[in-house]
Amino acid sequence: MSKRILKRITSLLVIFCVLVTSFTGCAKKPDKNDETTPTAVTASTTATTETAEAGTASGETKTIRWGTHWLPDIDPNYKDPTTGEYTMDEASRQASMAALQAAKEQLNVEVQFVQYATDTRSELLTSVLAGNPVCDIAVMWGGSEITVLGQNILQPLDQYADLFSDPEYSWMFYDKIYGHNYFLTAEQNFIPRWPLMFNATLISKVDSLKDSNGKTIYPTSLYNEGKWTFSTFKDYLNKISAYYANTKAPEGCLLSTVQAYESDHRMATLSSIFAAGGGIYGSDGLEADSEGTIKGVAYIKELMDAGIYKDCGLSDDEYTPRWCQQATDFQNGGSVFTDMPDWWISGVCSTAADRGESIGIVPWPRPDDMATDDPAYQQVLSTGNSMGILKGISEDQAKLCMEFLKVYYGTYYKTLGGVDSVTKYKEAAASAKATGYGYDIFNEEFGDELLQTFTDISVKLKVNNYAGLLGYQSIWENLIGKSFYGIDGSPSYDVAIKANKDLFTKQAKDMEAILATDDIRDNVAPDIKKTKTFAFPAGTDPSTITFSDYVTCEDAVDGILDATTAKYDYSSVDFAKTGTYDEGLKVIISDKSENEGSMKTKVIIFNPDNKKAPVIITKKDYRTIKVDEDASAINWKDDFIESAADVDGIDIKENITADISSLDTTTPGEYEVIITAADFAGNSAEVKVKVTVAAE
Repeated sequence: MSKRILKRITSLLVIFCVLVTSFTGCAKKPDKNDETTPTAVTASTTATTETAEAGTASGETKTIRWGTHWLPDIDPNYKDPTTGEYTMDEASRQASMAALQAAKEQLNVEVQFVQYATDTRSELLTSVLAGNPVCDIAVMWGGSEITVLGQNILQPLDQYADLFSDPEYSWMFYDKIYGHNYFLTAEQNFIPRWPLMFNATLISKVDSLKDSNGKTIYPTSLYNEGKWTFSTFKDYLNKISAYYANTKAPEGCLLSTVQAYESDHRMATLSSIFAAGGGIYGSDGLEADSEGTIKGVAYIKELMDAGIYKDCGLSDDEYTPRWCQQATDFQNGGSVFTDMPDWWISGVCSTAADRGESIGIVPWPRPDDMATDDPAYQQVLSTGNSMGILKGISEDQAKLCMEFLKVYYGTYYKTLGGVDSVTKYKEAAASAKATGYGYDIFNEEFGDELLQTFTDISVKLKVNNYAGLLGYQSIWENLIGKSFYGIDGSPSYDVAIKANKDLFTKQAKDMEAILATDDIRDNVAPDIKKTKTFAFPAGTDPSTITFSDYVTCEDAVDGILDATTAKYDYSSVDFAKTGTYDEGLKVIISDKSENEGSMKTKVIIFNPDNKKAPVIITKKDYRTIKVDEDASAINWKDDFIESAADVDGIDIKENITADISSLDTTTPGEYEVIITAADFAGNSAEVKVKVTVAAE
């Protein structure tokens, strides 16, 4: 057995012992895009009754309602309604059960987990307005906080700051925003949301990056030696760029040759400015015009001008990068460095490993004049899901919630990591996390350095970018994009930010004015939904169409709105020409608080004289049906039909129906199902598919 294999087995055993301890099994966690809506449940008392009553706090048992947009994430007793399996992995589930038990023993608290029935922003607002807050602890998905804060429905938490002053718990308490503490977090982040990643295999081929002994100098080596600076990174990229200048990029990449550094300038610049000690907007106010920010922005522009940084394509406005295109190109082997969305990392590492390539992570480099231990040198970490306390919750209950969160997450992370303090959790869990992401920490050449780098990033990482939460990041992104590409005559960033500071300060003053009052503010836009397809015969006079018959408009506060008052813009549709006009109709309506909701939808113009049957093509390999699967819920048009179109090529898959009268999903076997598609002129066609009902 090779030394490398022995090392890998030993490391995995250590990880297993530290993190799993007595926990066994692993339940599949469903995709958050799954349409199944969890029902509101009360946490099972299984975890809180197995311990002897001697350890239980005295007095009446108190209940805390913990609200969330996605129950499977926090309720250890939630089971997938289809599989019947727990949605948490077993280690996390047992840690959560232990945390609930600790809360029962120390605070005599039990938890009722509450699933929001509607959109987080709407439900929190309407429940407070009704004088009946939906929960005591409100979880808000990342990005919803600015809307909720603007509703003025959150309690300031300043008086509880001392509860979180200890480093063991201080990571949970966000900095002051507009002079007050409003938010907490439960997340222990191990990497930035857009970490700087590199393809070690591509680097190993560059001769100019080898030392005198022929050993490759990896970014992790430079970081651990304290040499990872702006100038070092630029020199590193120059050598890579020279080597791969004429190397054709793999198929599927945006750019024709392999790039030294291809990324999204918004994420790259954000990382650069925090590494330089800057920011956008923090607890002390505007930082977008600070020395560190201007230095960080200038560095990215310097790399762009040198041709060693390339944006991952631009949208129609010519200054907004294509969303996550750099991740696809890096995954395909088209670039050596990139800033990678954290949710994409595992897939990227797995794909690279299948090609025999190794992927690594390194902190963003620092300016040359900044010391390695300078506290201003930071890796950017934006907020994720947040928690807050709604107005209408009593002071005693709010304090109990704060105490509960300390006990719960203190116990949760200590149990999950098999450690005696939360501050040790990240270090103890680093190996498992790095392995889970797919970083090659077992590589004999650089694996130890990579693990040390990953651990160092994790231990030092803290939430420090509140710009997205406050709504300032999009303003900043527009400024840097326009300044990089000279759009609308924009000058360089340092000049542009001085001329546009009012874009930030006006928004800040507006929010401060709202929070200074006791008024609850409706800032949720109405929801517009299509009730039927906008399909019309060619030659139709649009002025004769009652568009309001095709939509419903509803507001969280005002209820059903009169759809006839909406604006219907169909100017891009040629009603005389057959075809499909994507986003051909825009519908706009406002509620009583002047919040404007909009919807874009396609318009179909069909030939009413068409007499030919449509064409249906089934998928070559369609899925089997599970025993006892709900036949009425099967997605026939997507799971079994490749395409369905009328004679003019207009997609009619939405008009598909299935005759399932002969299908018996309770009994394994082969069954015939007739699928019919009708076009908008009234012609139809059908196909017969043989489907298999199979036991697991």
